[in-house]
Amino acid sequence: MAHFLRSAFLMSLLATLMLGSAQADGIVAKIVNSPLNSAGMVKDGYTALNVYLQKPDAEGIDFFDPSVPGFGIPPGGHIEVEMHEGFTRNPDIQMDAAAIHMVAGAPQQGLSSKNLGYQSAEGKNPNTFIITAQSAEGLPPEVLLPRAAIQKLDPVPNSGLKVFHIGLRTIAFSNTGETGVIAVRIVDGHGNIVASGEAEVEFWDTPRPQIHPNNFLNEGRNHNWQSVFPGETVGRSLGTLPLTFMLFEKPDGSREDIRNARDGILGAGILSSAQLAILEFDLPEELARYDSGLIVRDTNDDGLIDPHVDQIIGGVSTEAPNGDTNFEVRSVALLGRPVLSQPTAEFSERAGARIGGAIMQVQFRTGKTLGKYRPTFALLKDPSDLNSGDGSSYTYTILAR
Repeated sequence: MAHFLRSAFLMSLLATLMLGSAQADGIVAKIVNSPLNSAGMVKDGYTALNVYLQKPDAEGIDFFDPSVPGFGIPPGGHIEVEMHEGFTRNPDIQMDAAAIHMVAGAPQQGLSSKNLGYQSAEGKNPNTFIITAQSAEGLPPEVLLPRAAIQKLDPVPNSGLKVFHIGLRTIAFSNTGETGVIAVRIVDGHGNIVASGEAEVEFWDTPRPQIHPNNFLNEGRNHNWQSVFPGETVGRSLGTLPLTFMLFEKPDGSREDIRNARDGILGAGILSSAQLAILEFDLPEELARYDSGLIVRDTNDDGLIDPHVDQIIGGVSTEAPNGDTNFEVRSVALLGRPVLSQPTAEFSERAGARIGGAIMQVQFRTGKTLGKYRPTFALLKDPSDLNSGDGSSYTYTILAR
């Protein structure tokens, strides 16, 4: 078994490096706000981030294709995550697995440090996490599976390390200055750096409303990279799940107030471009980028959303194969009425108490063309100003095949 694990890891790592040694130092794709937090990237605020990784042959969100294995911890080696620039360490917080967590995919496909056997400690300087496997054999990608995959609940399972969640249960850093830089290095048992990369994040001047991917529903199954036949609907077709989101209000007040903010955006949903046409709503020029629909918040408490009377807080734009326009994205409906965003506690009492926020559920009907449909869901930086531009956003991938 030990020989198998060592061989499997080395084969996976070798394949990654052979795909393009010139790009082997670029395994960090980007840095985003934590999906369980309302303000982890605010200037001079607390640090709650996700570090998205990638491979030379699967850059950006293509790395989250479940057919692409993530990274692992080499036999006898380790992974270094250095908060290189722009972060101030809180020395009272340990650099353990409560402060940094490995994740197999987005959304929230956490890799249990206890069940899988890895640990984190302070490295060569106070700003570096050193992540090691408890076994000398390391942890190859194929054994790094999220809970739903281990329990065989997940028809779309990811494997291997794809994201670092920094500031999960404890927060060891604060954001300092205008920007921050995080570096990641995978080191083998001989001390050689076999893959590395870094990315810069620009801190926000003020908090923003937040939209994040979420999988609290359906026992933690992967809601991303679902597949259907052309013309079928993710979120309605048998065996599929809605696209689910965590929504946070923009927090205000002191640094402590912002850190403790848990308020979700309630009563929000999506009207497709077809629904907007039925409502005879002409999209304002400043929102023309939202070609697929609008995110609207029910402000008159009638349980419906209408941009003529309710608040527009964001919108959806979609990248479709061959320019197919026969898709539709809209809120999940029940008895002919949209299911608008509800407090997280309605779905998970524990998560509602600890994290807060609100959950929004969306369905997506693919067009007639085979391929990848990628709707991007964005919230305005300031919903009171339609010219404020996009703030928080997330892109799901749906396959028609």
